[in-house]
Amino acid sequence: MQDEKIKGFNVLELIVVVVLIGVISAIGYPNFSEWRKDRETRSAVLSIKSLIEGINSQVQRGQYAFVQVHILEEVNGAERNLIVTSKGMKPEKLASLLNDGTSDWWAKIGDRCNITDDAYWDDDPDQGADNVEVRQITYDNMATSWEGDDGAICFSKNEKWYSGAGKLQSSLPEEGDVARSVDNTLFICRRTNDRSSCDVDSDGTPASEHDHLYVIEWSRFGNVILEKWDTRNSDWVKQ
Repeated sequence: MQDEKIKGFNVLELIVVVVLIGVISAIGYPNFSEWRKDRETRSAVLSIKSLIEGINSQVQRGQYAFVQVHILEEVNGAERNLIVTSKGMKPEKLASLLNDGTSDWWAKIGDRCNITDDAYWDDDPDQGADNVEVRQITYDNMATSWEGDDGAICFSKNEKWYSGAGKLQSSLPEEGDVARSVDNTLFICRRTNDRSSCDVDSDGTPASEHDHLYVIEWSRFGNVILEKWDTRNSDWVKQ
């Protein structure tokens, strides 16, 4: 009888422990899940930042004279991908463009940061380039502030040919014509069933409650910084 009581007590104790573990797990899982999501987002953003810094280092070393970072938000039916690609132009090709007396390539910001001509760049992963100087990374769970479109930023060693194209080039009216300015921010957030793009207004502030939101900023000289949106204090925090 004494053995049976001890066994009964042990079973009861086990049930209590199992219940406690279940309660603790239920409380802790949401925090762990959010931590995991933010870690995945941060890892993706750091990889994109590294890609921008990497292609800039190649232009500073003289491997390329002109480089591009192209960001494509690709929509293929129900599938969406964020594709970030670095591309390079050799010094010889840039020299030929500059020395072409019939071309006004140098005067057109959008044209020189070309996103339409497949043969424009000497090394382009989209065209099969597999050398280590250029890269392409694809994410199926990350988004930016636009959908189904693309943009690009271009750098040169002396910053003279700094330019943008597509969603990373802004148009400003100037004396009846159009002046082009280059955007210097890329917002990255986690894509979910409820959020297909980063909801950010024109001054860089989230227009709705936003977790796991980052921004990569760059200068015409290729300096790159990373910030994360602090929802508690409603401010950007440098990482």
